[in-house]
Amino acid sequence: MFSAQAQSYSISKTNENIIIDGNLTEGVWQTAGKAGKFIQHFPYDTAQAESRTEFMMTYDEQRLYIAFICYNRNPQKPYVMQSLKRDFSITQSDAVVATISPFADGQNGFSFGVTPQNAQREGAVENGGGFGVTTAWDQIWYSATRISRDTWFAEFEIPFKSLRFPANLSTWRFNMARVDLKNNETSTWVKVPRMFNISALTFTGALKWPESPTRKGPNIAVIPYASSMALGDKGDFLNKNTPRFGADAKIGLSSSLNMDVTINPDFAQVDVDEQQINLTRFSLFFPERRQFFIENSDLFAQFGFRQIRPFFSRRIGLSQQGNIPIDAGARITGKLGKDLRVGLMDVQTREMDSLTPAKNYAVAAFQRKVFSASYIGGILVNQQTVGRENSQRNTVAGLEYNLLSPNNRWVGKAFVQKALYDGINAKEGYAHASYLFYRTLRWEAMWNHEYVSKSFRAPTGFVPRIENYEPVKKQTYFMSYGRLEPSISRLFYPKSRVINNVAVTLYNSTYTDSAYQVTEALTSLSGKVLLQNSASFKITAAREFFNLFLPFSPIAIKDKYLETRNYHFESITAGFSSNIRKQFNGSLECQYGSYFGGNKLSLSGAMQYRIQPRFLFTLNYRRIDIDIPQLGKSTLNLIGAKTEYSLSTIMYLTAFLQYNTQAENVNVNVRYQWRYRPMSDFFVVYSENYDPFFSTKNRSLAFKWVYWFNT
Repeated sequence: MFSAQAQSYSISKTNENIIIDGNLTEGVWQTAGKAGKFIQHFPYDTAQAESRTEFMMTYDEQRLYIAFICYNRNPQKPYVMQSLKRDFSITQSDAVVATISPFADGQNGFSFGVTPQNAQREGAVENGGGFGVTTAWDQIWYSATRISRDTWFAEFEIPFKSLRFPANLSTWRFNMARVDLKNNETSTWVKVPRMFNISALTFTGALKWPESPTRKGPNIAVIPYASSMALGDKGDFLNKNTPRFGADAKIGLSSSLNMDVTINPDFAQVDVDEQQINLTRFSLFFPERRQFFIENSDLFAQFGFRQIRPFFSRRIGLSQQGNIPIDAGARITGKLGKDLRVGLMDVQTREMDSLTPAKNYAVAAFQRKVFSASYIGGILVNQQTVGRENSQRNTVAGLEYNLLSPNNRWVGKAFVQKALYDGINAKEGYAHASYLFYRTLRWEAMWNHEYVSKSFRAPTGFVPRIENYEPVKKQTYFMSYGRLEPSISRLFYPKSRVINNVAVTLYNSTYTDSAYQVTEALTSLSGKVLLQNSASFKITAAREFFNLFLPFSPIAIKDKYLETRNYHFESITAGFSSNIRKQFNGSLECQYGSYFGGNKLSLSGAMQYRIQPRFLFTLNYRRIDIDIPQLGKSTLNLIGAKTEYSLSTIMYLTAFLQYNTQAENVNVNVRYQWRYRPMSDFFVVYSENYDPFFSTKNRSLAFKWVYWFNT
């Protein structure tokens, strides 16, 4: 099931009082088993790590302890650190990371990491960890670091109450990793081939306990909040004040099953959405940012594909007209036994007016492990209006199989979903798809097919492509579609001190209508060169076909639309990304080609500058120049500038400016966060929207206080 390397660590129990200070002076650290001999993951995966790393582990009745000793190769070089902010990017900071999989199921686990300056990062490992870690998972744990000239030390304390684990399993799976960016090396204790993520659970060792860990006493956290938001418009600065009170609760039903409850939740502190330019006929996807919906979201939100989701939490409490208050919500997630994972969620929203009735959203999901690390999953999503005579209900049921081979080379998914609502019969309202991905060191191949019928309705999901808007008649037509999406890549690893690898990829995406006539097609050939210093070059040549069967304009020109006919596009794209380890780094991409009978020039760039470890400035810019004889010329600009200043590892100030000419909006968002005790925060958020001439549209000032009471 797991890596052929039979590495294991036997952890011993201690009665000593361990002070988390990074000094490792306690007696247990002098006698605990010490493990090392890390293997390179990058730039190569066939040699011992050049930067020496060791770790030790112990535990007591309530907590797991981990200590790292990181030897400082080339001490004259400064450490690379993105910032002191929590949940830092693991690809942009020196760090150590512990990956722990208590259920040893190859699917789920936890990740804990720190930088040399003790910025913390914790996350959940989902779906085997092949695509990384989600840092949306937050829990109480403690860490400390200490830096000397030749070494830096890290010490972790992880309460058992912060983990989910089986009650009778004495062997867990785990791995340790060190990211030594200043020396351009990533290494792991159990070897992880370089084409896989360092948190992939397939490549783990055995953590052997002398007895199965247990939770002592109740595990209940109550998290009340108080907030106040003042609103204003261009006529009044801040004229409306709306104080709110509510609470969350986390209840450990067992060592592996948790209940989350929220009453009158408030999301005033949530980061603002990053704006996008939309040149398509369909809705854009924006990620969820509200904490209640993010935590453990993979159990609900990962069903289906990105464009065929039966459940999308942003449909709850958010609309184009504004926020819809949520009265209450409850969620149960976790494991029943070693192989069955379950989730139940129910959320009630409030009635706003005759067009916005109160609604109840109920979701049930399960994942049953099969074979080594694959699973069968099922989901049921129900949306129903309440408090009205003519109650409307929509239900979507889905069943899927997720493949993860023992060596992680084969990854895949196949699913079928059925919509149920008044007037639909048993033969209508289906969506189905399959995905298969194969990778070795030198080859990657992918196959994807999709089909969604026009009668498939998932109002609590995200299925944008079946909705086709006709702007002249102002009507929306629902249309079935199918898709085929194959690709193949060949990777080369030259013996070079400059080039790490070269990848050549052939890709195709073809959409068809219900009569299997092609409506859109894209074929591209690309080459990418990754340098040893992490810089990269990429060039892509593409040809597109577009059957425009409804009036459409990619640019906002009143009452002017493209002719409905077939179009062919050709384009060339070139891009460069610089060495991410440098304090000043960035990327640049340029695309030029034909576009709906005219041409399009697109330029996008990103820049990052940091003064380590407190100051981080990022700038993203996108400019699109469109010249179409039928419509004329137009220029779209999108600018996003963000400044982050870390006053300490628990206090952060962020300022974000966005300028979007397509939306004719300028947004300024300033956010202060103080984590004054573990998982307890104080926020101040100021936001203001302007028109393109910087005349105020609206503004808000929010305060929010959160306190975590934990048994």
